[in-house]
Amino acid sequence: MKKSTTAVIAVSTFGLGLGAGAVGMLATGGTDTVTTSSSGESGDWKKVDQVRQMISQYYLEDVTDQELLEGALSGMTEVLDDPYSVYMDESETASFNTNLSSSFEGIGATLEQKGEAIVIVAPIKGAPAEKAGIKPGDVIVEIDGKSTKGQKTDQAVKKIRGEKGTEVVLTIQRGGQDPMKITIERDTIPIETVYSETEQVNGKTIGVLQVTQFSDPTAEEFEKQLAALEAKNIDGLVIDVRGNPGGLLTAVSKMIAPFIPKDTPIFQVEDNKGDRTQEFGKADAKKPYNIVVLEDNGSASASEILAAGLKEGAGAEVVGTKSFGKGIVQSAYDLKDGSDLKLTTNKWLTPDGNWIHKKGVKPTVEVKQPAYFNVTKILTDDKALNVGDYGKSVENAHLVLEAIGYDPKGQDGYYGDTMKQAVEQLQKDAKLEVTGKIDPVTASEMETRLLKKLEDSKNDVQRIKALEVAAE
Repeated sequence: MKKSTTAVIAVSTFGLGLGAGAVGMLATGGTDTVTTSSSGESGDWKKVDQVRQMISQYYLEDVTDQELLEGALSGMTEVLDDPYSVYMDESETASFNTNLSSSFEGIGATLEQKGEAIVIVAPIKGAPAEKAGIKPGDVIVEIDGKSTKGQKTDQAVKKIRGEKGTEVVLTIQRGGQDPMKITIERDTIPIETVYSETEQVNGKTIGVLQVTQFSDPTAEEFEKQLAALEAKNIDGLVIDVRGNPGGLLTAVSKMIAPFIPKDTPIFQVEDNKGDRTQEFGKADAKKPYNIVVLEDNGSASASEILAAGLKEGAGAEVVGTKSFGKGIVQSAYDLKDGSDLKLTTNKWLTPDGNWIHKKGVKPTVEVKQPAYFNVTKILTDDKALNVGDYGKSVENAHLVLEAIGYDPKGQDGYYGDTMKQAVEQLQKDAKLEVTGKIDPVTASEMETRLLKKLEDSKNDVQRIKALEVAAE
C-alpha cells in the first residue's frame, strides 16, 4: 500500500468533489508496510466472509460482492466516528486527485460534518453557491427534497455535485430561521486562487492578496503577485483567507516560509506517539512592511496554518473573527485498485506548539461584519410577509430594509405600519406594484439590492480594519 504523494489539508469540498473531509499529510512519498495478524483474531475476520455468503444466499434483493465489499470498507472508516477518515472508491479517488489542479464542475462550496449535521464551511469566491446566497454555517437539511438525516458528507457530495447547467435544490437551515430552499445551477469553477490589488490608506500603499484556496498553482501565483506588490514598495500587506477551506499543505508551506525566520517553525506535526517534526521558515530578515491576515469562521485547515504561522512566526496581526478550528492531519494511502484510504494520523500545531483543533485561530483584532451580512433569503417559502406578521423572516426583512436605505423603524421582528411604509416606498422606487407586502417579487428586489451592498468593499468593515492595521 503506497502512501500518496499528494499533500492536502482541507475540509470537504463538494464543488471539488472531495469526500468526507480530506486532509493530507506531508508529501513524503514512499511505501508504507502494513502488517497483518496471524493470531486467533484472524478467526473473527472469517465472520465477514460468512456474513457476505449469507447475504448472497438469502437476501431478498440483488446485491453484488463488489457492493458488499465497498460497504464493508466504508463501514470500517465510519466506525472510527471521524468525518475526516474515509474510504473512497476508484471514481471518487480519481475525482479527488484531479480537482485541485484543474477546473471542475459543481456549485463551488465546502462542507463539514458536525455530529449528524452537514454544514457549509464556505462558498468559493464567485462560484454559483456564493451567488445563490449560501453562507458559512448553513446546515443542509435536504438535497433535492430528500433529507440528509443519517448521511455522511461523501454521500451528500455525490448528490450535490454534477454537470454544468444542471440544478440542485438545497434546503438550508440558518440559525433559528425556518428552513429555506435555494436553487443553484452548477457551473465550471476555474481554479484561480490568488487575487491582488493595492489600496491607499492614510498616505500609505497597502497590498492585498486574497487567497481562495490552496491548489497546485497557488504558491506560484502567490509568489508572482507578491513580488509585483513588493515592487511597488508597499508599506503593508493584507492576506485575505476569509472563506478559504484549505487545500495543499505544500502550497501554504511554500507561501509563508519566506515570511518566517529560518530558526522558527512554520508549523509542527505530532504523531500518535507524541513525536514531533517541524517545518521551518526560510527568511533571512523580517519583511520591511506590516503583515495582516484577514480571517473568518470559514477559514479552515491550511488557511489556519497560514494565519497561525504568520501570527506566531512573523508577528503578523490577525483581523476578523475566530477561524474554523481544524488541527488534525490525514495521510492518504493509494490502494492497488485505484481506490484510496485517508486516515487521521497526526495533529498539526502552531509554531509555538498550540493545538487549534475545535478552537480556531483567535484574531488579535476582532471585527464582526454588520448583521445584514448574514442575511440572504428573506422569504423561506412563497408566502408573503404583511402587517401583523412576526418572527425571524420579518427580522431579516427589517435588517435588509435598513441596509438598503429604507428605515422600517419599529420592532426588529414585528411587521408594523412603519415597516409597511418603508416597503411601499421601495416598491415605488423599484416600479413594482405598491402593496406594502413583501411578496416574492419584492423580496427578490430587496435581496438584489442587498447583494450589491455586500459586494461593495466600502461596506466590508473587516477589510477596512485590516487595511488600517496594515497602515499603522
